[in-house]
Amino acid sequence: MRAKITTTIEEALLSKAKALAGQEGLSGANAIIERALELYFTSIQSEVWEKSLPSGWIKKLVLKGDSILYENIKCRKAMENCRPDDYTPESLKAKGWKKV
Repeated sequence: MRAKITTTIEEALLSKAKALAGQEGLSGANAIIERALELYFTSIQSEVWEKSLPSGWIKKLVLKGDSILYENIKCRKAMENCRPDDYTPESLKAKGWKKV
């Protein structure tokens, strides 16, 4: 069942949602807003815990209901002065990266 709502939203944000909906072939901004709400409600139902080890590794736990995701991360760094062309979806796929 769908409900009709009336709200105010910042015009620039609504324009971004409309543009993204057009790019993804969706019916309109409502589809993007619904996705954002689903993502929001999914993320608040989980807890993320991290522990940095002296070796440089990071242990990460994502607790979500009755499921637990455990990750060992060797390092995390923010890169600066990188070339944006090296990080387009096409170039990342060609290098073996997978969008999740």
